Amino acid sequence: MTTATKKRDKRTYYPSKTFDDDLEAFVKLAKSEGWHFSGIDLEQIAQDAVEQRVERGEYVAAEARFNDLHEQFGLAQEARYQRFAAALNAARAAFRGNETIMTQLNASRPLARRTALRLVRGPASTLKSCRGLT
Repeated sequence: MTTATKKRDKRTYYPSKTFDDDLEAFVKLAKSEGWHFSGIDLEQIAQDAVEQRVERGEYVAAEARFNDLHEQFGLAQEARYQRFAAALNAARAAFRGNETIMTQLNASRPLARRTALRLVRGPASTLKSCRGLT
């Protein structure tokens, strides 16, 4: 396995949220104290601090845009689902005597999720006791 493959297989490390501040503080301290270390380029680390702030700003802005888009999508999807459910229920009411159409309409029925059932019917222990399965 090559080094590039190993790096790709490895999970990305995300430092603490204070990394930006920690990086800047270290650069300021090192410069004010005149520190120099063998094999360490403080100018590169100072540039890293600038790039970190810029990229963090871009990341925060992108995350905010995503959160807004996610909320808008959720609201629009909820409205579409309500219209779908109303239309489906109207069709079921209109064709309740026609088994062929009801079979087709029931194929369009959204699948009930367990969490939704629990909210409506109560916890699973209640269902078992109601059915005499305890």
